[in-house]
Amino acid sequence: MIRAASASFLFALVVIACSNNNPQPDGGGGACSQDISVGWTGFDLCAAGTGGNLGTKCPAVTPPATCVDSRPVAACCTWAADPKAELTRAPSSLHYNGQPAGQPAVDLACTTTPPAQGKPAMVTLNGFVKVFLGGDADSTGVKIEIFNEGPDGSLGALVGTAVTTDTTSQQRTNDWLANCPTNGCIERAFSYANVPTETPLIVHTSDANSAGKWASLYDYNIYFANSVVSNNTVTYDTTVVGSTDLLTVATSAGGYTIQADKGLLAGEVHDCGDVRLSGATVSTDYRPQSPIVYFGSNETSPLPDQSKTETQQLGLFGGINYTTGVPIHISAVGLLNGQRTLIGAYTVQTFPGAVTALSLRGRRPNQIN
Repeated sequence: MIRAASASFLFALVVIACSNNNPQPDGGGGACSQDISVGWTGFDLCAAGTGGNLGTKCPAVTPPATCVDSRPVAACCTWAADPKAELTRAPSSLHYNGQPAGQPAVDLACTTTPPAQGKPAMVTLNGFVKVFLGGDADSTGVKIEIFNEGPDGSLGALVGTAVTTDTTSQQRTNDWLANCPTNGCIERAFSYANVPTETPLIVHTSDANSAGKWASLYDYNIYFANSVVSNNTVTYDTTVVGSTDLLTVATSAGGYTIQADKGLLAGEVHDCGDVRLSGATVSTDYRPQSPIVYFGSNETSPLPDQSKTETQQLGLFGGINYTTGVPIHISAVGLLNGQRTLIGAYTVQTFPGAVTALSLRGRRPNQIN
């Protein structure tokens, strides 16, 4: 079973660089401490500057010609802040993506030896629609669409037929989010037919009734290996974000105003075992309006903590108001046994007024040249 991940989140990255023009790759003065782009041997995301997941070459050169003092580590098309603390797996007490009992060791084996990509097969996807902060207590009226991932992180063709949750959908209770009512939030089940395995996908959740209750969210880096198929089905819990939740996060991130023509980026950093990691620094080649934001460790109310400079046990990071319609390269870096290590890299795009969500999960089967 693949547990839900990529959108438990909200928002992704980047520290303000030297130019105010957008879009523009980061660059500036400063001495780089280490180029770890070669860490993924043979992976053309770093070697040739492609997006790896069907992406294009990095802007400028590979990596960009100059770094900035606040982000001196060259890491696959981006400059990342230098990590200071050893990477640590999230505790098993988390409801989603904590470490399995008795397995505290960080797993980054797939960054050098990614799993092979198998032959696609059509299956049915079953799961629940999770609520993010609990600002809306029942995930009914959510439209779920699945798309192929296109070149440069673009939205590809629709897969299968969209489905919508309603009051007749099977339900479960989320009783740990602080904003849920005393009897808990209701999370609705969905079933989506004709989904390809071994294929990079994007899961889109939105307001089926155009009532302004739910924000539009594009969940990237969804990949179902044939090894997780059981009885011709796979399992994945996606996420929906209430419109009021966006305002809450933007306020906690520093009082930003969400611009209708810009996109929001939300993410989590996981290891190859799909366990959340603390201690990672994340960056993008294109800059949002906000500085990089990392979320605190309170699972009952996951919000940005402006004092944090790296991921905490929830693995969450975010950035507000990205230019839309351009490939955005994302990289996460951490210390493993004292050595700077590239944890994950991916290419996405943002959409006007929408959230782009991403869980970095090491090097994926589609990231092999």
